[in-house]
Amino acid sequence: MSQPTQPAASAAAFDLHETDLFAFCRKGGNVVGDLAVRDLPRILAETAADAPASARDETFRYTLTGFAKDEAAEPGMAATQRLYVDVTVSGRVWLDCQRCLQVYAEPVATDMRFEVVSTEEAAEEASMDDDEVDVIVGSKKFSVLELLEDEVLLALPTAPKHVTCPTVHDSLVTGADGEVEPEAPPEEKRPSPFAALAGLKTKH
Repeated sequence: MSQPTQPAASAAAFDLHETDLFAFCRKGGNVVGDLAVRDLPRILAETAADAPASARDETFRYTLTGFAKDEAAEPGMAATQRLYVDVTVSGRVWLDCQRCLQVYAEPVATDMRFEVVSTEEAAEEASMDDDEVDVIVGSKKFSVLELLEDEVLLALPTAPKHVTCPTVHDSLVTGADGEVEPEAPPEEKRPSPFAALAGLKTKH
């Protein structure tokens, strides 16, 4: 996904809350920074209640790289410029393992390319043939913070689990697939045919 860009800018000079995303892409912007978990309310909501006290102060490392591509048009027509931004986020989120019920750190590492369009209509009309490119609607006051938080949330598993649980909770019976298996109902005891035959013999 590499494209010619400017040297990475200081995150301190980059406004995560309001950024002209169109200008950022056109000038080949490049920024690298760290984002604290405490500044991401939706990530905090997903964080396990028993996570370490330091979990709020942990950070995600992010990069944003913008670029523009000119596409040839029909003869006599002006070339079309398309805007893109590459986004990476890495870090971890403390979650509750659904298998052993203990807290664990889920690693996060995302790498996405977005085409930036100006309207919702353009986003709906955009080609979805390229699985490696998603489409977002940009603005002159675009919240990169929300985009980064979205990327972390999308990277989280729907059923969090250790790769290998350190222990298994006493209340769980774990199957080979890691899911909880219900206990089998007790088998109904059927009367023995021999016992019934013996009862008939005693009556004669």
